[in-house]
Amino acid sequence: MSKFLPMPPLPTTHNPKGFTQIETAIIVVIIGILAAISIPSFLNWLNLKRVDDALARAEGAFKETQREAIKRSQTCSLNIPDGTNPVIRGTCLVTGARTFEGIEFRYSPTTPSWVVIYDFKGRNPVNSAGTLVLSLPNDGTSYQRCLVISSGIGLMRSGHYSGAPGTTIAGSCQSR
Repeated sequence: MSKFLPMPPLPTTHNPKGFTQIETAIIVVIIGILAAISIPSFLNWLNLKRVDDALARAEGAFKETQREAIKRSQTCSLNIPDGTNPVIRGTCLVTGARTFEGIEFRYSPTTPSWVVIYDFKGRNPVNSAGTLVLSLPNDGTSYQRCLVISSGIGLMRSGHYSGAPGTTIAGSCQSR
């Protein structure tokens, strides 16, 4: 007789590697639900940031023109068109014209083109003061921002525009 007994058979264990089809389908459904909930919020946030960025770039153009007028001791002007996809041009814009793709401008005074003038001291005359409202084209009031240029010493203020669509009232520009 032998000293060693035969080894008993090892128990067969089921060791799956990976996910089953049902588990994968459940994960895909959960990801789809989360995406459906979060994408509209992300798109709203993205649109808001586009208008905020446009306001900052427009305000930068005004400030740069005013600063250059003082620095050069000469009169500088800024031409602001209305409508969709406007391009701001100026006589003293060192960084060049500003293009605003997908943004709509409207302003008062109601003229075909608004020209803002700064003299050698950074002041602007009464006829170049006004209100600029920036928004997304064909959008109600959800993403409106504004920039108000005062006459005299050339003060500016920006904020959220709370006026009705199509209006440009300085009093409806609520500072941030």
